[in-house]
Amino acid sequence: MVSLGQPDRMYMNTDLTAGLAPITETPTEIAAYLEELNTGALIMSIVHMTGDASILEQVHGPRTLDVVAAGSASGEELLEGGYTRDEVAFVRARALDAIAQWQARGCELPPVSGATITDLYRYMCGGAVEDDYLEFIDEEIALDGIDRRAPRMNDPEIRSRAGEFPVLIIGAGMGGVLAGIRLGQAGIPYTIVEKNPGVGGTWYENRYPGCRVDVPGHSYSYSFAPNHDWSCHFPLADEIRAYFDECASRYRVTSHIRFSTEVVAARFDDASSRWLVEVTDGDGNRETLEARAVISAVGQLNRPKMPAIDGLEQFRGTLVHSGAWPHGLDLAGQRVAVIGAGASAFQIIPELAETAAELTVLQRSPAWMFPNPGYHAPVGAGQKWALEKLPLYSKWYRFWLFYTSVEGVYEQTLADPDWDNPLSVSPANDAMREALTAWIDSQVQDPALREQVLPTYPPFGKRILQDNGTYLAALQRDNVDVVTNAIERVTERGVVTSDGQLHEVDAIVCATGFHADRFLFPMTIVGRDGIELNEQWSDTNGRAYLGITVPNFPNLFCIYGPNTNLVVAGSIAHNAESQVNYILRCIELLLERGYKTLECRQDVHDAYNRRVDEVNAATAWGSPLVNNWYKNQQGRVTANLPFRIIDYWKMTRQPDPDDYVFD
Repeated sequence: MVSLGQPDRMYMNTDLTAGLAPITETPTEIAAYLEELNTGALIMSIVHMTGDASILEQVHGPRTLDVVAAGSASGEELLEGGYTRDEVAFVRARALDAIAQWQARGCELPPVSGATITDLYRYMCGGAVEDDYLEFIDEEIALDGIDRRAPRMNDPEIRSRAGEFPVLIIGAGMGGVLAGIRLGQAGIPYTIVEKNPGVGGTWYENRYPGCRVDVPGHSYSYSFAPNHDWSCHFPLADEIRAYFDECASRYRVTSHIRFSTEVVAARFDDASSRWLVEVTDGDGNRETLEARAVISAVGQLNRPKMPAIDGLEQFRGTLVHSGAWPHGLDLAGQRVAVIGAGASAFQIIPELAETAAELTVLQRSPAWMFPNPGYHAPVGAGQKWALEKLPLYSKWYRFWLFYTSVEGVYEQTLADPDWDNPLSVSPANDAMREALTAWIDSQVQDPALREQVLPTYPPFGKRILQDNGTYLAALQRDNVDVVTNAIERVTERGVVTSDGQLHEVDAIVCATGFHADRFLFPMTIVGRDGIELNEQWSDTNGRAYLGITVPNFPNLFCIYGPNTNLVVAGSIAHNAESQVNYILRCIELLLERGYKTLECRQDVHDAYNRRVDEVNAATAWGSPLVNNWYKNQQGRVTANLPFRIIDYWKMTRQPDPDDYVFD
């Protein structure tokens, strides 16, 4: 492990070369591959190959560019990381020389001091970062290959107790598979109950045309299980599902999963301090399972929400929700209406526009969008080559993607109480609004359409989407009509809007989201003394300490629970790892102390949630100017984590026993 603060300690990298594929390409082929690489990560690899950090003095560190910046103030084009073409050419030339020297030494990496590693961290972050951020980076990218988030239960007595602490996990998506991996490493027996026939969670269920993640794939993965073979920088749903399926198989989780089985109810038995979990399989057979702890990994976006529109059930054509797209459904040549213009619709509409005879987009509110020319871009052969063959390039590339998404725009989402503009929440937020408006203006020439697609709420008031120009281009096709009049009702033949017009269609696609404010819905969860979780949460007012534990519900843990959704804070994969780490540490506390249960103290829970509400209310998405799916019916933000991801990482590194009541 890098010992930050002990600059004289040498950091040996020889163990990492074993996992690298040999470089067999010619210098000409290598030079061509280098043209595709991330410059900051390449600089880091040069230092590791040579043991010489002098390049840090010759080229500035990577910089996060404004999302719509096409060039510098002087007009010179800036590439990824804020580098000029001359700077990139210099780095590539140094890299070509460093690779040749490294190969000549038999591909042995020279040792690097702890002080140099600290310099590399600061260089990639732009210099001025607090010391605990360095530890945060060190854990996230694990340059030495040590998984610092793995369970630490090595004491024989603790391992023995672990074997008698069965855990039930609900859901086999990202969080459930991760929890299974960590429990298996700790020697804790577990069962995963999954309602679908396969692994993947939301990525198993969402199979609509164009479905893909809007976080770079190379950071949308477990830190200890990188995937160097993504076909696209922002992978499609099937590829993501396959990744989690492969992880479940590799870490021997699959054999612990009961597929096509659903949890109906879970009740905490006070007498035995165990959870009694009622499940039903695909044939309707019911069974009760016992567990010492229950981990809910059902997430927030797993129950499709059909719109409450009069007459919807009378429609005689094809009616489908984006979150439950039937296998093999093809709407080519048909007249199709899409209800909604959020994240799913943003991906569906360009796909349907290509094949539908007519496409009617029924939009209640338009979306802000980040310019991202590479949103659909494939991962090039050079990038795959570097991830597999260049020393530590993959580690630093992941960190660059992670860091820029974590810190890039956080400050621009915070509200200024003295700012008085209904279109933004602060001067910085307004500058972003102007920049994003310019991006929309650059694509839409029709004034009428521009008025329809230009949001009139602050950026980040609702989810900002990734855009490479495909969406707005689709709206300008001859076979596409954007309708902003409210939907009045649905008839047998189509959709009637508030202007009285009937839009006759053959199919209706409801891209209308999920029951995001009904956590653990529709299960019945009963805690200590018969208290029902649904009643404690008043249906849609979910609250949990750190989004993980809930008073009155001993040994019940949530992954992606209330107020843990990330808006600007990076990859949800990182947050899942923080939460599972915390859960395993809680179980470790129980095993060490010989207690049966732990339960969050009410005062600790309440104080934390007051802080969550306070900070959320002072953000763009918490603004009273905006309605969004992040809020419940009372206007409280129940979905989003308002803190920086490093702050949440600190909160979840180790549970404080004083926060809990032990039995």
